[in-house]
Amino acid sequence: MAVCGSCGNRVSELALECPRCRATIGATPEPVAAAAPPPPPRAAVTPVAVLAPPVPPPPPPSSASVPRPPEPEPAPEREPVSRTVLVIAAAAALIVVAMITVALIAQDPSGGDDDGEAAAAGEVAANAEVEVPGTAPDGVDGAGETVGYSAAHLVDGDPSTAWRVEGDAEGEEIVLTLPEARTITEVGIVNGYAKVDEESGDRRYGQNRRVLAATWVFDDGTEASFELEETVEPQVFALDAPVETATVRLRLDEVSRPGGRDFTAIGELSLTGY
Repeated sequence: MAVCGSCGNRVSELALECPRCRATIGATPEPVAAAAPPPPPRAAVTPVAVLAPPVPPPPPPSSASVPRPPEPEPAPEREPVSRTVLVIAAAAALIVVAMITVALIAQDPSGGDDDGEAAAAGEVAANAEVEVPGTAPDGVDGAGETVGYSAAHLVDGDPSTAWRVEGDAEGEEIVLTLPEARTITEVGIVNGYAKVDEESGDRRYGQNRRVLAATWVFDDGTEASFELEETVEPQVFALDAPVETATVRLRLDEVSRPGGRDFTAIGELSLTGY
């Protein structure tokens, strides 16, 4: 058997060519080229960022599509002050005002009035000198105690004491002289003997004559006349206008009939002013 010089295939000695590689039998085979070395490994390629072309800015939106900026949230409402706090604050303010007023009045007793008037009117007859047309003799009460009827009882502030004179004193006058001129705003009278005897229980008011009408006369000639009720309570009358005077004359215009004792009696006189 012959061998193909190209591929090493065994062939018949009579064959002219190799049935496998078609090489001529007996020809000198061509040298086989050395295998080429494998190529070196390729270096890793770092990817290069590809810059995108600049994007043109969008066209400005129309005024109709411009969104409105959000409206600011309203400030939180302040909680209302409680009613109790307001009442306490008002009371404190009133106390402060009252303290300031008291301090000012203490510094200026006239109350700041341009005319120097006192802040409040009061009783001014207590210090008056009293002249009367007469005085009845002393009497005796149910317990046997002596009772006097002097003019001082007219301004002693006690309506259970009285001045009295014998008989009907209608038309007579009582004169009150003040220590100095005062401005009188009101006059008052207890127009009878208002005492109730503690021992016997007798009511002296109805036993004696009562004054039913009287006129107060002042220095400038001003007169104030009043009709009186039959009551043991004080009867006070406001003058039409304040009168400045140093003396006050009380004229007894009408007197009642006696109720068992023929005396005219007056329990108290008052002058209110400043």
